[in-house]
Amino acid sequence: MARRDDALGVRGADTVIGAGVAVSGKLHSDGDIVIDGHVKGEVTAGGNVTVGINAEVTAPIVADSATIAGHVEGTIKAAGEVAITSTGRVEGDVASSGLAIESGGIFSGRSVINTAKTPLPTATDDSPKED
Repeated sequence: MARRDDALGVRGADTVIGAGVAVSGKLHSDGDIVIDGHVKGEVTAGGNVTVGINAEVTAPIVADSATIAGHVEGTIKAAGEVAITSTGRVEGDVASSGLAIESGGIFSGRSVINTAKTPLPTATDDSPKED
């Protein structure tokens, strides 16, 4: 099946949750996940997680990296960088190798920067750990 560009302009995402779609439970992909709908539960990706401007995510996120343009309520754990865009809002702790927040982006939580790039903790572990 050929892939197409989604509404966010992300090329080649393995899993796309479109606007108007609601998912409840565990969402797992070995590749990238793009969310522009509603997700409640857990999100785990071997690649990047992109939370679109229309998205509402109430779930811990574990990924290689994450870009947040919508609303996330839950912890985010990433081996790479977490970026919160000017429209993004994160309510929860972030553990990553870097955190970038654009002007206008909202972050309410605790950030732990891990430069050692240790293996990711599981989604159910609810607190960032320092090494």
